[in-house]
Amino acid sequence: MHEASIAFEIYTIVTDNVKAYKLKKVEAIYIKVGSFNGIFEDSLRFAFKAISKDSECEEATLIIEHTEGFELLVDRIEGQ
Repeated sequence: MHEASIAFEIYTIVTDNVKAYKLKKVEAIYIKVGSFNGIFEDSLRFAFKAISKDSECEEATLIIEHTEGFELLVDRIEGQ
């Protein structure tokens, strides 16, 4: 299940930004995922929820935009 490693990388990117911008809570994470990546959306959400437990990202919503190709990008983070 490569979704777990992808979820961890997303978590790392987000927590780096949480520290840099001194966010207390992340509300939404916008991700672009290419159709050729073979990522199962439900598995990615499950893995991210498990990884982000007890963190600033715990209640964040993953908003996934499907694109063509192999793109995998954390596009935007919303928080306060």
